Amino acid sequence: MKRPLVAATLFLAGIVGCGRGNGSGTHSPQRKVTTRAENLASARKQFVTKLLVRGPAPQRYQEGEPPANVKLVYYASANLKLKGWLSADAADGRKRPAVVFLHPDWALQAGVWKDAEAFAKAGFVLFIPMLRGENGNPGIYESFLGEAEDAIAAGRFVSSLPNVDGQNIFVVGHSVGGVLTCLVSMLPSSYKAAAAFGGYVDMDAWVSEAPEAFIPYDRTDDEEVKVRNPMAFVASIRCPLRLYAGPDEREVNAALAARARLAEKDCELVVVQGNHAAMVVPAIQEAIAWFRQLASK
Repeated sequence: MKRPLVAATLFLAGIVGCGRGNGSGTHSPQRKVTTRAENLASARKQFVTKLLVRGPAPQRYQEGEPPANVKLVYYASANLKLKGWLSADAADGRKRPAVVFLHPDWALQAGVWKDAEAFAKAGFVLFIPMLRGENGNPGIYESFLGEAEDAIAAGRFVSSLPNVDGQNIFVVGHSVGGVLTCLVSMLPSSYKAAAAFGGYVDMDAWVSEAPEAFIPYDRTDDEEVKVRNPMAFVASIRCPLRLYAGPDEREVNAALAARARLAEKDCELVVVQGNHAAMVVPAIQEAIAWFRQLASK
């Protein structure tokens, strides 16, 4: 099996060098993760982050038109007006289940729609939100903190659409989006179920390896890391969660699933083939089948 920090490094491989800098900074010692019995929502409500860097998300992006048959829309997250891509309305009067897809990395790239579009082709309304500080959006990059609130707000936006069945809204995320998906599953939201693809869900280990540009807070502050760490709050899982993982992220996701079982939460590991990028296509097909099953109930 891969050591946790090896997998964390693989998780970073696709994003290092594309942001504000790729210096490694000073790594803090890897901490032992303790599962918290407290509620993640309560912990976050009581917490105020002390950002050392206040600015946009740490990734370059290219402005461009959305793909064909995709509409650029805006949704509200607190006082922020954020952008997103929404699939075309079939205009047949039917209400359909919806998927909010949380993209990998810290900017929405045009190619993400190519894979995620499988949900739209399968009959789901598809929405890919851009989060605070991304792609020219307002707001400050907080690294898995306020961004989770944006992901929840994206679900509220989708539930308000006239062609969406508000009882069947699902959240999916890949890589960085996968970590956010896990956090969202632990917070109050409109989502019926959550599917995380290839997320490195042990924030303690990830922070110890991440380049300086991706950590806008003091990485040696346990409280800063804790409120961003899915592994620490498995007892807070509120909706069914599936962790889709290829060989690179299997070990760390299996650890989260094991903790969730001990906490009697509906969370399972689903192993798929392929590396960090290639596993997305088979994971989407697995998630489509699962969501269809849940939507029929």
